[in-house]
Formats: sequence, structure tokens, C-alpha cells
Amino acid sequence: MEKDAKVSNTEIIESVQATETLSQSIRKSLSVPQFVLFLVVILLLVIGGVINPRFVSVDNMKIVTRDIAILAIAAIGVGFPILTGGIDLSVGSVVGLGGVMVAYFMMMLGLPVWLSILLTLIFGILIGSFHGLFVTKLKMHGFLITLVTLGLARGFILVLTNAFPITGLPREFTTLGQGYIADLIPVPLVICVVIAVLAHYLLRFTYIGRQIYATGSNLEAARLSGVNVDARIILCYIVSVMCAATVGMIQAARLSIGHPAAGEGYELLAIAACILGGVSLMGGEGGIFGIVVGAALIGVVQNEMVMLNINPYWHKIVISLVLLVAITLDYVRRRRSRGE
Repeated sequence: MEKDAKVSNTEIIESVQATETLSQSIRKSLSVPQFVLFLVVILLLVIGGVINPRFVSVDNMKIVTRDIAILAIAAIGVGFPILTGGIDLSVGSVVGLGGVMVAYFMMMLGLPVWLSILLTLIFGILIGSFHGLFVTKLKMHGFLITLVTLGLARGFILVLTNAFPITGLPREFTTLGQGYIADLIPVPLVICVVIAVLAHYLLRFTYIGRQIYATGSNLEAARLSGVNVDARIILCYIVSVMCAATVGMIQAARLSIGHPAAGEGYELLAIAACILGGVSLMGGEGGIFGIVVGAALIGVVQNEMVMLNINPYWHKIVISLVLLVAITLDYVRRRRSRGE
């Protein structure tokens, strides 16, 4: 009897300890903004499904995941310069330029699909290098030089297209935006996963990634520690523009046209996704998982507004309010981290 009582007490103690461990794990998870944001996304999906069952249908989920993937690619890109303490406001214009350029190469110059995509990405590298050099060599803030590119890219789009869409894109190209794997997984989602995994590996498991975080946390300290901060900043702006150009090509493939108005306002969505996902506007803080979850939140909200037949004029207001909440949360997090 005494032995059985000891065994019983031991089991009770182990059960209590397991419960406490689980409780601590839950509290720790809930203290991570990205995890909380993920729960919010799940909650919105449930609410949307209850209000309108068509929201959680397979066909609509295909659309939602595709739209989220496209936004996430742009957000991952713009997250890189933000991690260094900069910003890229040219994302929307570069999205439009990427779509128009790849269409121009294919339809106006008659180049093959693969070469058109390659040339568009190379052009993105040049634009990103242009941004990075102005930031590092002329000490110009990324806000200013990318604001210039925002206007230049839109002007260049109009020069290429005369404000008319470029149509008739080949089927092998439109698969990038319209295709599905096994008739279930959108091709843009696959592209997004590949980019997200590569970006996560670069930031978390390479010395380059650690130097990017160090540059954003304290640029001068990083420089004194031997970090080539100029090279890291230039790299981040290149990644941003290349991701935006990739989104532009996917959008052109999805619509089957290179539209001169494509990408308008996309910089707002991409930056909002980053801040929602825990990327600090001051630099040196944030990760890819958070950015993707932030993009998921925005994508779900946008789709739910469409499914609920909310007036499209309210969409920008709602997204701007979401951005306001994200900036406020970032400000509060930074104040807490400083103990204010």
C-alpha cells in the first residue's frame, strides 16, 4: 500500500510538472508577437468561414494563398533594407516596372521567356545597386532615393507602354501566375516558399545574415567590428528590388498582361506586412516567419472584405488602419525594450 501511495504521489508530481511546463510554453509562445499574429490569422479564417462558408472553400483558399504568397514575396524583399534601418518606398513602382519590362522583352523584342525573366532580374539588381550606392556612398537615407525611384519607375513604365497594357503573353510564362501543382498548390506559393526558405537561411544561419542584423542594430559598432556595412546595405536593397521585380512578373503572368498601373500602393502593403510581423522600423529586429504571417493577415483581411461585399473604397482605409496599429505596436515594443 505504501509503495502504491509513493507511485501515485510520483505520478501526481510528474503530472503537475508537465502541466506547469505546458503552461510556461504557452505563456512563452503568447509573448511572441508572431505567434499571436498567427492565432489572429486562424481566428479570422474561422470567423470568415462562419459568416460566409464560401470563404473557406477550396477554390477561394487557392486564391487567398496565391495572393498571400505574392504579397509575402514583396514583403520579404522590403524587409531586408528595413532590417538595416533603411526603407524602400519604390516597391510598388518596381512591381509595375517588372511586369511591364518582362512583357516588353517578350512581346516587343521577341525574346524567349527565360531570357526576358533573366534580363528583368538583372535590371532589378542594377536598380537595387543604385539605391545601395546612394545610401552608402552619399549617405542619403533610403527613404529619399527610393522615393525618387518611385517616380522614375512609373515614368519609365509610361515611356515603354504609352500608358497601354502589353497583351498576348505566352502560355509558358502565364503559368507562373496562373498555374497550379497537382491542381491544388498555386505556383506563386511554391516560389514564395523557396524565397522564404532561402531568405530565412541567409539571415539566421550565415555570417552575412548576422552582419545584416548587426548593421541594423548599431551601424557604427558593426563597422568598428570589421563588418563591411556598405556591402550588406547594398545587398539588402538589391534583394528588395529583385523581390519586387519578381512580384511584378508574377502579377503580369496572373493577369496575362503587362499593365502600366500594376503595383500601385504595393509598398504600403509590403511595409505593413513587415511591421505587423515584428520587423522594427529602427532595424536589427525581425524575421522571415513574422513577415509571412503579417502578409497572411493582410491577405486574409483583403479577401474577407471582398467576400463580404464591402465597398472597395474602404479597403485602403482598413489597410491604412492596420498599418497604424502595426506602427503603434512597433513603437510600444521599442519603448518596452528600452525600459521606458
